[in-house]
Amino acid sequence: MRKLIVANYKMNGDEKFYSLVTKKLNKLALKDARFVLCPPFVYLSKFKKHIKSGELGIQNISAFDFGAHTGEISHQMLKEFGVRYVIIGHSEVRSSGETDELIAKKVKIACGHDMIPIICVGEDKNSGLELIKSQVEKAIQYIDNSSKIIFAYEPIWAIGTKVTPTSEEIKTVVDNIKLTLEKLGFKDVPVLYGGSVNKDTYKHCLNSGCDGLLVGGASLNLDEFIEILKGVDNYE
Repeated sequence: MRKLIVANYKMNGDEKFYSLVTKKLNKLALKDARFVLCPPFVYLSKFKKHIKSGELGIQNISAFDFGAHTGEISHQMLKEFGVRYVIIGHSEVRSSGETDELIAKKVKIACGHDMIPIICVGEDKNSGLELIKSQVEKAIQYIDNSSKIIFAYEPIWAIGTKVTPTSEEIKTVVDNIKLTLEKLGFKDVPVLYGGSVNKDTYKHCLNSGCDGLLVGGASLNLDEFIEILKGVDNYE
């Protein structure tokens, strides 16, 4: 399986930065790795017009089709910009009050309109595998096993820090996520790892057997992100 690298730019960058992103990444030739770029909504048009490599994603989606939902962005609006992937349930959004039920509805919306959700799950230091199992089960409660989905394991205690779990710790959770999915009839679902991924840790993370990486802060350093992409492309 080709490794997938997802860049989550969060609420960062400006027009100049994203112009440079498209310019440099268009020159990048990868054989085995593939990547998805998730910029803020307001810069989607920049990517639609100029990006020639990689695929386009977004950082969130509305749980509604349309209507009086101030500030929300619908699946139809996103698809007009060529968005195929959507991050759902990121820990930063969960911490703002997003519930498992709302996440499940967003997953249903995405899958029902030919978009691929990247569903984030993760634990803090006071919880463990049972919480992650519960997050997985609840996230997919409204879809069937014909849906295309991706999961991303992001330990809350590692995001935005310089702390990275051991390869064995990551593997334990990744294997648990896949086992939970298989028991529910979802086979061969890719599971990414995210949490303080950078040029110094990405190989260590890949050694866990995950199917790719969700990159946050390091994606803002374009040279570093390209180094990660090239390294993953040559990873054995």
